[in-house]
Amino acid sequence: MVYMPSLPQPQRLLLAELAGTANRYSIGEGRGLPQEVAVAAVRAITDDPVLLGIQAGVALADPYGVSQPTVELLQAAGADMTIAQQHATEVRERLERIGITNASDGGVADGRSGQRGDGQPEGQRG
Repeated sequence: MVYMPSLPQPQRLLLAELAGTANRYSIGEGRGLPQEVAVAAVRAITDDPVLLGIQAGVALADPYGVSQPTVELLQAAGADMTIAQQHATEVRERLERIGITNASDGGVADGRSGQRGDGQPEGQRG
């Protein structure tokens, strides 16, 4: 969920729907479908470059590093990538304040040190 209290509720609801749809078509069960199908599904929710950019920013800030396909889908759908970069910075700062850092940097992935980004203890293969 995107934390954007400054946006009106209808836009926050669009962002929630956008998050689910973008993830479904980029990293979920719809990931194997043609890109034009995925882009059309995203644009059916919104073609607002700002909202698309906000959601792309959330994906860019993913501490587990699995959301690059989501970023690419939202960019193809027309996300404002300047907004995405700005929002990613804000999201990373909020995550750091609560103790969640980039898992690939050897930091804390989910609030517990000694964990890989997939939740497995470091040093173990899963």
